[in-house]
Amino acid sequence: MKHLKKLWPILLVATLLMLFVACDKTPDTPTVADTDPATDAPEDPTTAEETEPITDAETETETETETETETEKETVPEDVALPYVPTNPVQIGDWKGIWLSQFDLENVYGINGQATENQFRKTMEKLLANVVKDGYNTIVVQVRPNADSMYPSEYYPPSKYVVGAYGNDFAYDPFAIIVEMAHEKNLDVHAWINPMRGMSDDELKAVDEKYPIKQWYNDTTKKGTYLRLETKNNQALWYLNPAYEEVRKLIVDGAREIMQKYDVQGVHMDDYFYPVTPEQGAFDLKAFQKANKEYYKETGKEMTTAQFRRNCLDKLVSELYAGVKKENIDALFGISPAGNMDTVVNSHCADVKNWCANPGYVDYIMPQVYWGFEHKSHAFDKVCDTWQSIIKTDYVKLIIGVTFGKAQAGVDDGAGEQGKDEWTRRKDIMKRSLEYSMTLEKCVGMTVFCYHYLYNPLTGNLEGTTKQEHAAFARVMQTATWPASKKDS
Repeated sequence: MKHLKKLWPILLVATLLMLFVACDKTPDTPTVADTDPATDAPEDPTTAEETEPITDAETETETETETETETEKETVPEDVALPYVPTNPVQIGDWKGIWLSQFDLENVYGINGQATENQFRKTMEKLLANVVKDGYNTIVVQVRPNADSMYPSEYYPPSKYVVGAYGNDFAYDPFAIIVEMAHEKNLDVHAWINPMRGMSDDELKAVDEKYPIKQWYNDTTKKGTYLRLETKNNQALWYLNPAYEEVRKLIVDGAREIMQKYDVQGVHMDDYFYPVTPEQGAFDLKAFQKANKEYYKETGKEMTTAQFRRNCLDKLVSELYAGVKKENIDALFGISPAGNMDTVVNSHCADVKNWCANPGYVDYIMPQVYWGFEHKSHAFDKVCDTWQSIIKTDYVKLIIGVTFGKAQAGVDDGAGEQGKDEWTRRKDIMKRSLEYSMTLEKCVGMTVFCYHYLYNPLTGNLEGTTKQEHAAFARVMQTATWPASKKDS
């Protein structure tokens, strides 16, 4: 016992040391309990309910959630580099379109001012019913013919075609009604703008001071530069000059405003580019001279007026494209140039070959192929083939534009001896044009100019002079489909 009494302090210390070591175990030295599946507890413990077998329904829900995350909608930053190229090209289903121009709608809007809203709705109901009956699924509605607006706009004055005269205001928003009624009939709506053509001098004087074009008209540094008075087709109008960033911004802001205000499926630009040829350089002389000096410093070469103007339009088109995509990545932006490509490139200075070969400019090109098959220099089929040949990217689709104008006139004076009376001899040219478009590999549809060649806009009655061509065409349009269209879009 005495020996034990002497040893107990040593035994006590040893026991305390063993207890200390046991309490100081780290995760790097697992015990049997640490590795036992029955007692293992993860850092984020699950309940018994969560560890039950996963059902098919739960798997489907998880898959849908993952898909939504993976396909989160692409957005376009405000400061994106141009030309902006989306991740994927948009798909365009069978496009069966008809242009509704200022000439179709000016009396529908009202005579010497707006019709009552009730009367406007009644007339539009007949018009849209005829559109659907003929097999169309898309209307391309003119909303900006002359640097004005057929809807209440922050940027452009009310159009005389709606309110009767410049300086008047809207009683109600007719475009909002068109969009509403069209969608009720399952029609897509595209807003058609003319970006450069403005109004006459007297008309511009009547415009309110709050609009940019009137402010530029009153500014001696911008009247004659931002705005130019030019005579085309014996009509003197002020035109917007896209050489200036502020002018292009106004045009783009106007397009984005449409996308913000209305549930439209896209913005459409027509064929009115430069009103004068490159040889008539006064239109943009100051801007050209400045740009040419800078170009010479950089390259040691001089540019031509045509090069300069093509550059300006390239900027405008790429900015419009990006502007539309910023509002809705799935919306379409496209252009309808004149059918004669040489005129478009060399006189209008629109570089359609660039726009159709590279993404970031247009979703579709819609040439106005307004000729028959026997035209001496612009036969319908050959012109369509030429336009298709310049499309070098999957981002651009072909839509053919046609007109019933020559079917109504019965003659084409520029078509040569053989083609001149083709529209009198044959009453199936429009039908054959539609059928030919359906053989084009890159084509997704056709757009017809325009409603008043087919029906009286106010009464909805058939236009007699095109009745035969119209009937044959409509029968094919109702079931038409095109090679490049996405059927499930």
